[in-house]
Amino acid sequence: MNIHIKSILSALAFSFLFYSKSFGLNLFLISILVLVLVSTMPKARSVSWRYSLAYIGSAVFVFLNPSNLTIFVHLMAFMVFVGKSISTKSSIYLSWFLGCSNLIIASVANHVQKQDNEQGLEKNKQKDRSPELFNRLKGGLAALTLLFIFGMLYRNSNPVFEQLISQINLDFISIPWLFFTLLGYIIFLHVLAPFHAKELVAFDLAQANELEKPTALILISEKDQLVSELTLGSMIFLTLNLLLLLFLTTDIIYLFEKTEINNIGLSQSVHQGVYALLFSIVCAITLILYFFRGNLNFFEANKRIKVLTYVWIGLNIILLAFTGYKNYTYVEALGLTYKRIGVFVYLLLSLIGLVTAYIKVAQVKNFIYLVRTNIATAFAFLIISATIPWDKTITWFNLTTIKNPDINYLVDLGKNNSEQLHNYSKANTSTLEINIKASIDEKYTNFLETQSEKTWQEYTLYAIVKPKTK
Repeated sequence: MNIHIKSILSALAFSFLFYSKSFGLNLFLISILVLVLVSTMPKARSVSWRYSLAYIGSAVFVFLNPSNLTIFVHLMAFMVFVGKSISTKSSIYLSWFLGCSNLIIASVANHVQKQDNEQGLEKNKQKDRSPELFNRLKGGLAALTLLFIFGMLYRNSNPVFEQLISQINLDFISIPWLFFTLLGYIIFLHVLAPFHAKELVAFDLAQANELEKPTALILISEKDQLVSELTLGSMIFLTLNLLLLLFLTTDIIYLFEKTEINNIGLSQSVHQGVYALLFSIVCAITLILYFFRGNLNFFEANKRIKVLTYVWIGLNIILLAFTGYKNYTYVEALGLTYKRIGVFVYLLLSLIGLVTAYIKVAQVKNFIYLVRTNIATAFAFLIISATIPWDKTITWFNLTTIKNPDINYLVDLGKNNSEQLHNYSKANTSTLEINIKASIDEKYTNFLETQSEKTWQEYTLYAIVKPKTK
């Protein structure tokens, strides 16, 4: 089937599923359609089933728990999937770029590429195909025009035919709908006929993860420079290690000598710890990339700077653990919030960054290795994070473990926790303030109204499991 016909039919399905609709079951169905269409394309394009599962899985997460996070994760997974369908071996960051750029400029880029193509055989093929497609479009337009003209003529001459025509409702066709359908056509056309950035893909595949080992003559010729860098680096890492060690010592004293820390002091301690950790890790990665960027990795006398670097990484991990403990204490006292969860996420990603920095030094990796590994890890973590219903998790934790939870914060969260708050309100009617109870009731009522107004395209797991409330 012609790509344009596939794109038109897919655009109609896209419009039928999404026009004036919220996200739910429709996102899963369109994801299946995209996967089937891409999988049935010519053998020049192959599908990475690992990223296909991530793409379909992210749509399932939206169905189970529709939120801004799961929708964002699905969009990222879609971009990577499109990029991987163009080149399965490219790095994730390039796959994302290919997916994003293709959805925007694939038609223009393909048109320019065709204009610049000087191969006679391909030109002849294009000339053979273009008139056929053009004739079909002309024929379809002419048929629709004549259908409209003769329909109006027959309508005026036959009352029965006029009554039949009048029953046809075309009110669903509107200018916004046409533009929305056109957007769907462009998206599917760019997915099915992407622009192959062969130069970018080839450049990415040519980048190794390891540094190239120099010859003995090069090391001898650069000996003075390497000795200078070795001395400078050793002094810098030694000084930073001593400073960080002193900071950690004072942090231990602060944590274990003060038996009681008020909420404001705990909040300041967590924030300052995060800022210190951020600055320390940025410095660590920058210094490691600078001093271990080239031939110093292969210099025989580099053992001292390597040991100091490992100590620096280890001390940063200890700083990370201290900050994590402070944040845990903060959560234990005041409950979960998105910012406090964000601190844990940042700490985890920082730990992964430090581990990959250690591997970079120990196994003589390059900067590309760090970029590839950390972006792939961040993408995997993004997919995993979408599996957790965060609004419900925060609400459950705060209501069950915190003595005086911040109900106003929970009310301000998304609609997914409406039923939890409603049940909590019924169980604690006598202790809740009137204004808070009113806010919970209003949120729950709006939630039920939204669920009852959903069409089948917008269904989520809750809409299927729970009966509609009129």
